[in-house]
Amino acid sequence: MTDAPAIAPGDVPRRVLGIRVRRSGEDLLLGWADQALRLDGSAALVYASVDGTRGVGDVARVLVEQYGIDEEEALADVTEFLADLTARNVIEW
Repeated sequence: MTDAPAIAPGDVPRRVLGIRVRRSGEDLLLGWADQALRLDGSAALVYASVDGTRGVGDVARVLVEQYGIDEEEALADVTEFLADLTARNVIEW
């Protein structure tokens, strides 16, 4: 993903409109166009935390609180995951 923009802790992601979201137990199922994506565990928590008001650092702190992981590790994981969702046109900035 060399074309992906740099993501900073203060950047605020938002969900792309038109993505269908369904809950299946603890998982989230996302559907758009002819694609689908199942998010489980921390991935579902991160997507659910993206509300257009929280910055990347705030979303990472949600993982820290939920899973008790290191904040730096959480920030790196959230940043990488959001970059992937951006490349899939599920998240925008």
